[in-house]
Amino acid sequence: MSGQDRRGIMRQEAISGRLRRLVAGRVAIALIVLLILILVAPSLSFIEVRGLDFLYGLRAPRQPNPHIEIIDIGGDPGAYERLRDPRDLPGSGCEIPRRAYAEAVRRLSRWGARAIVFDMMFSRSCRYEDAQLAEAMRQAGNVVVAASAKTKPGAVGLQDPVAPIDKAVWGVGSPVAHQPNETVRSIPLVVSDRDTGREYLALSLVAFQCFAGAKPSQMRISDGWLETAGLRVPVLSGERISLLNPGGSSDDTGSTGDSSSAISVVSGSNVKQIRGPDTWNALLVNWVGGQGTIRPRLLSDLLALDDKQGRALFAGKAVIIGRTDWDVHWTAMGSMPGVEIQANALQTLMDGAFIRPISAWGIVGLLVATSLATAAAVRRFAGIRGVGAVLVLAALSVFIARQFLVERGIWTYPFYCALGMLLTWGMMTVAESDKVTNLLTRFIPSFIGKPETKVTTEIRSMEASILFSDIRGYTGTAEQLSAEDTMTILNIYHGAVEDIVTSYGGTIVKTPGDAVLVVFWKDVGPLNHATCALLCGKEILEHLPTMAPAWEALGVNLDVGVGINTGRVAMGLVGKRHLEPTVIGDPVNVAQRLETLTKTLQRPLIFSESVHELLREDIDTVYLDEVTVTGRKTPLRIYTIAGLEDPSEGSE
Repeated sequence: MSGQDRRGIMRQEAISGRLRRLVAGRVAIALIVLLILILVAPSLSFIEVRGLDFLYGLRAPRQPNPHIEIIDIGGDPGAYERLRDPRDLPGSGCEIPRRAYAEAVRRLSRWGARAIVFDMMFSRSCRYEDAQLAEAMRQAGNVVVAASAKTKPGAVGLQDPVAPIDKAVWGVGSPVAHQPNETVRSIPLVVSDRDTGREYLALSLVAFQCFAGAKPSQMRISDGWLETAGLRVPVLSGERISLLNPGGSSDDTGSTGDSSSAISVVSGSNVKQIRGPDTWNALLVNWVGGQGTIRPRLLSDLLALDDKQGRALFAGKAVIIGRTDWDVHWTAMGSMPGVEIQANALQTLMDGAFIRPISAWGIVGLLVATSLATAAAVRRFAGIRGVGAVLVLAALSVFIARQFLVERGIWTYPFYCALGMLLTWGMMTVAESDKVTNLLTRFIPSFIGKPETKVTTEIRSMEASILFSDIRGYTGTAEQLSAEDTMTILNIYHGAVEDIVTSYGGTIVKTPGDAVLVVFWKDVGPLNHATCALLCGKEILEHLPTMAPAWEALGVNLDVGVGINTGRVAMGLVGKRHLEPTVIGDPVNVAQRLETLTKTLQRPLIFSESVHELLREDIDTVYLDEVTVTGRKTPLRIYTIAGLEDPSEGSE
């Protein structure tokens, strides 16, 4: 195989290696982000449900179902006084005459309404009018009323309306839709009286069954679905309702019986699907729009219609009767009266337009995809462009979440995706910052400052030990070898020297060709900087046999000389646009001269008396001579370490 082929294969392997590291790094970050979100999801679910509110707000109002009508009783009870039985006075508990309701039921039945729903509680008896209302309900055969909340000793429970109304209605449903200190987003499909154990279906669900001609008993829950009237309703584990004592009594309209203080959410989650018929369940309401989207008609206006007008307006419809003036709750679409909440829930069932949370695997896929996309954007763009790219991705994720909700009725948890993007962005930024820091540390000596803090341009003056080493005969070696081979063996040599220098706390300032200039200015454990420099030079020489084979394979010998000196030096950056770290001072020049003397004196390592004075007593040194080096007038006493072998003779 030719050298060109080998280089081509090496390039392909290098590229594939970089791609593998790149993909592995992004996948690792995506998996870490996913794990973090799984851990924090339960504590942040309240933010995610508000994200659903945000998506509802981005969606245009839907068309109200033409088969649903709302009848508002109105805020003026006096409008119906002409219908009151004089024996049932207003103070007897019947604020609105039940004969007015009876007349409305008779008319709606005559006009062909398919379901007549009272979002109100007949929990108090109106002695002389109850029978008339019950008879009208019995004849209509399609009237649904809300269960009442009645105070018991130490508790509050749901119960059927008073007799004889309870025996005359088609069905009774729970009007509960309010969660204390929380926004109405879903309705519990089943609510139980904890004392009697009787279960009440949601008022809107009973109304749907009546409209569809299915009995309340014709319903079952299995494997995350509620099946009734030929419809499969996706249900979620939701509010487990426990009724508490509200400290008040209920009246004809239930103004205190269904107060928020009467309801407590014991447990529940909006993301976990149910697994069995005994599991509590909820239906996410697919809101038509804000308050007033389903426009109500007044009961007084209904009672003023003739039969022709009534049939045109109410034939084949579900009619919900209630009050809009006081029974107001906060929902995902803002404040809304309870009767309109029931209408929205009923339309969700009638249209089959259900909101379903995305599956667990779906959210995992979305999180991984958004994390990988964010990681790619951070790597591709820097600075403000990177911020813009991430913001574009966030906006795109919100748009996709909106489309999923509008087109497919799928709740995709955009907040978790946005949080995943933020976490990925932060982790990638830190990772990229670490890469830059690690890169800078390869070029900036530690005496200049840490790259992650501040690189100083000030000149630092301090006592330090200088080690200067040089490869003997390097000029001849460079002439003998190709530039590529020379670079290869120098990399091997410098890599080994760097490891040794680092272990003794030194810093390589320069590597001009075959030479190495090292500065030691801090102690390492019990060793002062002079001792560190000397032991470092000794270990470099002792390590030569392990580096020599690479040189010998190319036909050259590896021979090194080391000179060490101690004194006060200046360290810092020189230059204007091109900054270069350096160490300047007479001790540096002397160290270089001492390295030159190693050739003349045939000693691999020579150090000055300034170094000798700082050494430990247990280091066995040998006095060599008193010499005058080039450029200095004052003689120097020089030493070496006992036991070092003489190098083979060579020339520079």
